[in-house]
Amino acid sequence: MSTTPAEAAKKNRTVLDQHGQSYELTGRIGEGGQGIVCTTNYPNVLVKVARATSEEKRASWTNKIRALMRQPLEGLPIAHPLALITQPQPGYVMELMDGLTPVAELMQVATDALMSDEGLSGYVKTGGLLRRLKMLARLARVLADLHGRGLAYGDLSPANVFASQSLEYAEVWLIDADNVASQSRDGQQGVFTPDYGAPEILRGESGINTLTDSWSFAVMAYRLLTLVHPLKGDVVLEGEPEGEEAALRGELPWVDHPTNRNNALSIGLPREIALNVPLRGLFERCFNAGLNSPGDRPGLNEWADAFEAATGHCDQCESCGNTFFYNSKQTCPFCDHPQGKDRTILLQEYRYMPPELLRYGLSEDVPESLIRKECWTRTGKAMVLNISPAELKTLPLGTSLYADARPLCTVQLAKDGLWIEPSAGARISLQRASDDKVVEVASRQRLKTGSRSGASFWLHLGSVEEEHVVWRFNW
Repeated sequence: MSTTPAEAAKKNRTVLDQHGQSYELTGRIGEGGQGIVCTTNYPNVLVKVARATSEEKRASWTNKIRALMRQPLEGLPIAHPLALITQPQPGYVMELMDGLTPVAELMQVATDALMSDEGLSGYVKTGGLLRRLKMLARLARVLADLHGRGLAYGDLSPANVFASQSLEYAEVWLIDADNVASQSRDGQQGVFTPDYGAPEILRGESGINTLTDSWSFAVMAYRLLTLVHPLKGDVVLEGEPEGEEAALRGELPWVDHPTNRNNALSIGLPREIALNVPLRGLFERCFNAGLNSPGDRPGLNEWADAFEAATGHCDQCESCGNTFFYNSKQTCPFCDHPQGKDRTILLQEYRYMPPELLRYGLSEDVPESLIRKECWTRTGKAMVLNISPAELKTLPLGTSLYADARPLCTVQLAKDGLWIEPSAGARISLQRASDDKVVEVASRQRLKTGSRSGASFWLHLGSVEEEHVVWRFNW
C-alpha cells in the first residue's frame, strides 16, 4: 500500500531514541553549526538532531553526548540529554520548562523598536532594566555554579539562553548542553556563536574554558542592556567585513574605551542609563584589559554579585512605568518625569563597631570623638526602597550567599509611613543619627508620614554591643 504525502512527511519528521521511543518533530526553535533543536509532539520535550555527515563524525558526536550524560549537571537549569536519538540521525532528547522564549527574541524586539519610530518601547515591553538585571544575575550565578563543578558551557549566546515569557519572572534556562566541556578533558574544542566567541578562540589560540565563558557572558550582558555590541563601533559598522573580523579578534579597542576613541559608537542606549558605576567598571575590565588578557576578566561570581546588587538600585517611574537606576535628581531618564520626592528611600549600608571594641588596645589619649567617628564604616552597598517591601538580611544584596542568608527584618514604604518588622529572634533597633538614643524595635512599628522631615536614622541589625550591619536613611 502506498503512503499519502501527509504520511510520508510525518514519517520524515519522526526520530527514534535508544529505547525505541518515537518523537515527531513539529518545529525549529534553534539552529547552529552542530545541529538543529526542534519541538516535538510531547509538551516540554525537545530533540536536538546533529548535523554530522560522516560515520566518523556521527560516532564522535554520539560519544560526546554519552560522556555529557555522566556529567554533574543535577540541579542546574540546563536542558541536558536524557536519551540518545539513534535514527535517522544521531541526536538527543531533553526537557525544557514551559513558558520560555529565547533571549535572542527579546533582544530583537528591543533593537527593532530602537531603530524605528518606537524608540525604547521595545525595551520596556520586554521587561525594562530591572528584569534584565535579574535575568543576568541569575544566568551568571548558574554559570558560576557550572564552573564550580569543573565544567565550561562553551557556546553561550542569546539563542541558547531562554527566559520566562511572563514579565513577572526572570528565570533562565540553558539549552544546547552538548557544548558543555570538562576543562581537564575536552575543553580544547572551539565551538562558538558568531559575535560571542572570545578573541583567543577566533585567533585559534584557545578552546573553551571558564574565561571564554566569561567573555561570552559579558558580550551578551552588554548587548541585552545597551542593545549594541561592545566591539562594533561606528568605524566597524560602516566599514568592510574585514574590519568586523579584526574587531572580534581583539585588534581594535572596545566601543567605550576611556582614552582610545578609534572604535567609538554613537548608537545604543546611553551607558549611564543602562549601566551603573560598578557594572561599567566590570565591562571596562572585561573588554579593555581582558580583551587580550583573559585572566583579567571578571569571573562569573563577580558578575553575579554586581548584577544582584544592581537590582537593589532600581526605582520605577510613576509615569511611564519603566525601571531605572536611582539618581539624586529622582528623574526617570526614559521619559524625564520627576518622581514624587517622598515615594522612595535610599538605604545605605554601614558596618558598626561599638566604641568599647574600637578602644581596646588603644592609648587613653585617643579622643572619644575620634573613636565615635570610626564606629561607622560605609560599605558602598545601597538599596532603593519604594512600594515593594524589602528584606534586610545578615548579608547584603549582591553577595554569593545572600539567597541563603537569614532575614532580620522587613521594611516597607507605604502611604501612611515606613513600616519596620523584625524577624523572629532578631535584635533590631532604631537610632536618630543626631543623638545616641537607641530604641529597640521588638514588633512591627511605623515611622509616620507626618513625622517625615529629612532627619537621618540608623537601623541597627544586631546588638549595639556587638559589631553588626546598619542601614542609614533619611526620614
